Amino acid sequence: MTLAGRTALITGTSRGLGLAVARRFAADGARVLCHARRQADAVAVAHELGGEAVWGDLATHQGVIDTAGRALALAPQLHVLVHNAGVGSPGTLEQHSREQWDRVLAVNAAAPLFLTQALLGPLRASRPSARVVIISSDSGQFSVAKNGVAFPYRMSKAAVNMLALNLAAALAEDGIVVGAMHPGWLRTDLGGTDAPVALEQAAEAVHHLATLPDGAPSGRLWQDRQLIEW
Repeated sequence: MTLAGRTALITGTSRGLGLAVARRFAADGARVLCHARRQADAVAVAHELGGEAVWGDLATHQGVIDTAGRALALAPQLHVLVHNAGVGSPGTLEQHSREQWDRVLAVNAAAPLFLTQALLGPLRASRPSARVVIISSDSGQFSVAKNGVAFPYRMSKAAVNMLALNLAAALAEDGIVVGAMHPGWLRTDLGGTDAPVALEQAAEAVHHLATLPDGAPSGRLWQDRQLIEW
């Protein structure tokens, strides 16, 4: 299965993994709706890839609604929705603030839920081939040891893992396959040059989830195109 002729919305395409995924999808012939928080950033990526710009601040509910509205105006059918936009929360237990918590949970957990909700119409219009991909992290796995830092980020990824499980159940009758993915330690400005996973490798794994065949496992966690345990 390829993405040729299919429409995909990817959040957070201005840099990092989101940009790499947008490039991979475009190379496969997808029509890419390139989201960024700022309009200028979304337009720049869309211009590079021959896609279309969608923008909105996913830290606010109005920004989610604005993003969904712009996507709806462009795509009555949406074949792939990739929830990539995310923010981190460095710091120890004593250093976290309520403002940091609110922003991290809004972008990482609330936005994927309510953006999916707002785009159910276009997703269902392309069933049974619609796919929802959520970029998660092993930071949200209970089975992975924690060291007492990054509380909001890690809690948001645990929440988004449950979102994947619950969305899969809610959308099962529509045949919409939902997958969460741990991309690994990525070679980015944040991850550093010594990180083992190249952006292109992680983007290939996202492409794999976006092109899973009908009837594929839904509500599961993946890493490097392999199923892993929650």
